[in-house]
Amino acid sequence: MTTRKMILPKDLNGILRMNDWARRCAGIFLLSTATLMLQVTYTRVFSIALWYHFVWMIVSIALLGYAISGTFLSIYHQFSEKNIDQSLTFVSAGFSLSVIITYILSNRIPFDPVTIAWDNLQLLYISLYYLLLTIPFFLSGTALALAIEKSETRINLVYFSSFIGSAVGSVLVLPLFNPLSGPGVIVATSIIGILSSLVFSRKLDKKINLSLVGWTLTLLILLPLSGSAMPIHISPYKSLNVALRYNDASLIETRWNAISRVDVVESGYVRYAPGLSLQYDETIPEQIGIFVDGEGLNAITKYNGEPSSLSFTGYLPSTLPYRLVKKPNTLVIDSGGGLGVLSALYFNSSKIYAVEENPLIIDLVRDEYSSFSGYIYDNDKIDVSVSDGRSFIETSKEKYDIIELSMTGGASAASTGIYALSENYLYTVESFTSFIERLSEDGFLSVSRWLLPPPREDVRIVSLAISSLESLGVPNPEEHLAVIRSWGTINLIVGKSPLSARQTESIRLFCREMGFDIVHVPGVQASEVNIYNRFPEPIYYDTVHKLLHSEARESFYQSYLYNIEASTDEKPFFFNFFKWDRIAETYRSLDEKWQPLIEGGLLVPVVLVQALLLSIVFVLYPLRRVKLTRSREGSVLLVYFFLIGLGYMFIEITTVQRFILVLGSSIRSISAVFFSLLLSSGLGSYYSKKIEPGSRDHKMVLQALGVLSIIYGLIAPLIRLTLELTFLARLLISFVIVMPLGFLMGMPFPLGIRLLSTSNKHYINWAWAINGCASVLGSILPMMIALYFGFSKVYIFAGAMYLATLIPMVLKYKVSTRAPV
Repeated sequence: MTTRKMILPKDLNGILRMNDWARRCAGIFLLSTATLMLQVTYTRVFSIALWYHFVWMIVSIALLGYAISGTFLSIYHQFSEKNIDQSLTFVSAGFSLSVIITYILSNRIPFDPVTIAWDNLQLLYISLYYLLLTIPFFLSGTALALAIEKSETRINLVYFSSFIGSAVGSVLVLPLFNPLSGPGVIVATSIIGILSSLVFSRKLDKKINLSLVGWTLTLLILLPLSGSAMPIHISPYKSLNVALRYNDASLIETRWNAISRVDVVESGYVRYAPGLSLQYDETIPEQIGIFVDGEGLNAITKYNGEPSSLSFTGYLPSTLPYRLVKKPNTLVIDSGGGLGVLSALYFNSSKIYAVEENPLIIDLVRDEYSSFSGYIYDNDKIDVSVSDGRSFIETSKEKYDIIELSMTGGASAASTGIYALSENYLYTVESFTSFIERLSEDGFLSVSRWLLPPPREDVRIVSLAISSLESLGVPNPEEHLAVIRSWGTINLIVGKSPLSARQTESIRLFCREMGFDIVHVPGVQASEVNIYNRFPEPIYYDTVHKLLHSEARESFYQSYLYNIEASTDEKPFFFNFFKWDRIAETYRSLDEKWQPLIEGGLLVPVVLVQALLLSIVFVLYPLRRVKLTRSREGSVLLVYFFLIGLGYMFIEITTVQRFILVLGSSIRSISAVFFSLLLSSGLGSYYSKKIEPGSRDHKMVLQALGVLSIIYGLIAPLIRLTLELTFLARLLISFVIVMPLGFLMGMPFPLGIRLLSTSNKHYINWAWAINGCASVLGSILPMMIALYFGFSKVYIFAGAMYLATLIPMVLKYKVSTRAPV
């Protein structure tokens, strides 16, 4: 019998330590998953509770928490000296607990941006929001910073685990909204957070583990009750709450998906017939209201199958093109509850294509309210597609006689300027050009907006139409346009061909019959305008008249109080009309109310200043208490960490905004870009262990990042070409586009930490804080740059920052040969 000799590892302790770090990295993975899920979930919560543009505030909140964690560990360095597993356990458990507590408390803060105009306390409340919601991210950042500080040569593995966990969290969150709702996803995030704590606590006292298991069971019990136990506090000024304040109003049901919360309401508030002629003296059919994210009013209209029951649609200004085209082939973009579809049915369209981005609305009309709606989405004449309008038109091969851009939402929301910071790729020159190209030779594009004197975004559609026609080589755009207005809407039609004398006369007759005012038709005379719904001066006629005369248009744009130039894919902020050099005059024109300014373009610098002040108070100023062995080398490298923090966020935020065009919605873009960028950055971080810090290869990475970022900025407009592909193909191409840049972006931070680890280890927490502080600013500055210079410029700025990191790298090696001061 042969006896085998047992061979023991030479470094058993080393292997055990590696196993410990594998477990800790698993905990970091779970905690990072939960953190990113929380961040994405709050983008939905903010959209519902407040308004869409506040979703970007959560990015700066998260990063501020990370920055504060670096300052905390720099000041209380004794915290880092405790048992690493115990520290990670308590911090991650605190994260889980704070997710629930801060969510509940934030719902009790009476922050409402609508009241900023008369309530100065709102500026205090927004700061409280910031500080309160920062807590979970501070705790998550503390755990990651502790792991990084203790990891030594394993920094790339820790950073890799964090990136991969974040990437998983960015996509895992999407399918959870439908079954769990927003509050349910908050609880699910807390559950994953406590699971990370259980992983960290494996070697700790059993009592600690039992406490963690108890909290886990509590969360599991809370999960199915979260929707009613933890409701989202929605601004009382949002249309949903306004509708519910009517007598006998009731909330019928609420549905969730990744892109929206949809509420179905019965209320006297719901009377959805934009611009309905005052000549109509009958009652419009019963309607059930649909609210998207507490706003975006639409309605399902009762239809019994008899065309006569739809006679009210003939009194809508949006039906003007049906007076010019018989039995049209009709495309309705953003069909919603189906009002545009009903108009098309009433005017006997030969074929109707209904395009709606939100599948929840399609399901409501087709299923629960199929009988109420007259089964319109099951009508053989109607072809229903779930898609965003821009993607649909880019892939369509059909020719349409009428393309209608349906108007959703209420005039009150539009008048406040609350959408000023939202990207809208439907209202750009490139989009209008695509729509016009898909028209038949005698076809019309029909666009409606709420009337918002003094003229600004309501006449911007005319600028868009003019620029689009000129881009198609049309010599006289004014001959292709007709603009009318009702008491509450402005309506534009754009003809593929010039309007004939017969068509122009039909438009005049329609306006006389309905009591609508002509703003422009070919050959219009000043005596024909401002008759029925009178202003002291014919302001809309005067504005449009100046826009139509190309020789004076540019000077008119420059002199006009508001920015009404045509928006483009490069700057798709259709609702942003502020000019910084005309703020005082704008304030006076809005009856001396600051609220529309704060809600619109002025919100960005307000949030930036607030983030800067909070960063100084909670990140930079407290660092003065830290006694460091001063080192020029370490100080120089802090500039390096500041620049890479700015550069990373410039690229991340801008790529998210840019890819909304490709992927159709902000939440899809956030998840897809975060996943692609974080996954590739994680791989880059892992690969960075093969690069010697401070070496020629390190500098080549920074050079490649700078050059590639600038190249991305120069070729960014080409992204539009992907719109002709299927959604899956666009998703895959998005991943391929982001990967190279993300891979390189994952390297500079771990390489920098390894540089500090060799001779300036005491600077590591400082570096974490400085990098986080830069990221806070970097989450807001790209919006300001994009608003006024375009997305491409942001990439170029990011490239310049990465190239600028070579300066502290060079200085580092110049000062490293000298004795520390």
